Amino acid sequence: MHEFKRILVATDTRLEEHPIVDEAGEIALLSGATLKIVDGVKDFSWTVRLTMNDHEHVRELIIREKEAELESLAEPLRSRGLQVETKVLNGKTSVEIIREVMQADHDLVMRVAKGQDSRAHGYFGSTGTRLLRECPCAVWLVSPATTPKFTHVLACIDTSSGEELDARLNRRVYELAEAISKYHGGRFSVVHAWSIWNEQMLKGRMGEELFEQVEHNNEKQVAQMLDDFLKQYQTDSTSDHVHLLKGEPAEVIAKLTWEDDVDLVVMGTVARSGITGMVMGNSAEKILNRIQCSVLALKPEGFISPVKVD
Repeated sequence: MHEFKRILVATDTRLEEHPIVDEAGEIALLSGATLKIVDGVKDFSWTVRLTMNDHEHVRELIIREKEAELESLAEPLRSRGLQVETKVLNGKTSVEIIREVMQADHDLVMRVAKGQDSRAHGYFGSTGTRLLRECPCAVWLVSPATTPKFTHVLACIDTSSGEELDARLNRRVYELAEAISKYHGGRFSVVHAWSIWNEQMLKGRMGEELFEQVEHNNEKQVAQMLDDFLKQYQTDSTSDHVHLLKGEPAEVIAKLTWEDDVDLVVMGTVARSGITGMVMGNSAEKILNRIQCSVLALKPEGFISPVKVD
């Protein structure tokens, strides 16, 4: 967690409890990071502006209330020696968070996921999903719970490309997941999902024995590439905490999180090198649409957000 030095905490001051602020404070103390706690005020709709004569005054009152609430959250952290700023963002929440990240060069955004209360498709809500897709830094979405204490952290690794850019992203994923699990005193696991390209088509066009040989060779190659990566951590694909699973990544990883009580998934959001500016890899998108736990999503080096700073 020492790689994070400028943490942006996006909270909702209307909530009664703010465990994510406390968690961000602990990370900041551990890593020597600065904090900025933000909340947003959306623009009033045109119908409100048309029918409410004093809408500008009302909006200003809301901003002042949020500023006061943010300051009340910041003071206990400052008393512990942390450097904490507060700010009310004006406009669409997800866009303004991303712009704030780009303007102030933050390296981590923390936010509470919508969870079961999300009106948008998926567990993370529309704001969380957009942050996962387009925010240029790491995004940590924590499940809505009183205490974000993680008992089982899962690192999603993909060593199939052999590219150095992907290898560096895999190292960040592995090392952060391991560090978080140690910090919380929980379990640490690694997963690599693999599949055979056009498996059903191949099965229908070759004999069973030949297909089994193709399957065996594929698994052997995948295991060897994973072992080459894991040897730097003095482990391999046969270790108890390493899962080499055959199947579509979204399906087998989501199943693993349910069956093995995973409460934090650490993953990269782009699984292949050479696609700078792509908002999210296809496999990552599918995985995030299926899991229902906290997630820490890392961007590869050179990622460029489609959001522009005014």
